[in-house]
Amino acid sequence: MIMTKEAFTKQQVKRGKKVLRLVSSINAFIYRVSNGRLWSKWAGKYPIMVLPTMGRKTKKIRHIPLIKVLYKNQPLLVASMGGAPIHPSWFFNVQNNPNIEVQIGSEKKNYQAIRASEEEKESLWPTICSFYSDYQVYQERTQRNIPVFICTPIENETPQS
Repeated sequence: MIMTKEAFTKQQVKRGKKVLRLVSSINAFIYRVSNGRLWSKWAGKYPIMVLPTMGRKTKKIRHIPLIKVLYKNQPLLVASMGGAPIHPSWFFNVQNNPNIEVQIGSEKKNYQAIRASEEEKESLWPTICSFYSDYQVYQERTQRNIPVFICTPIENETPQS
């Protein structure tokens, strides 16, 4: 269900993004160098995975920690941004370059990220929320339809990071 009024203003989101970017980059760095042994859970409870993306404008590689959501043992990327009224930056990077790498623990695999259709998202949503129930809260906080990417394995591709 999509709300009629946003829970956050775009100005609030912009202020929070700077702090979130710093915390996320530290989290992703520690996760990567420890091969997922350290800082491997969001809020001490929810396992994460790390998504490196190349900035569309900056061409810099950024490593994004995301809640680990799997469907048929493949990652799903949920662009929730806590129910903010704007998509996270990584959403546009993945949309622009859908050949991605995902690190889960010490394992890095290459995927093609394909945005789920409305029907696919609706079908996947209970599975997504079974990994992190707050996704439903986030969707209810925003008028934005939270995008989901389905990741399909790619063989013999060079990773971004």
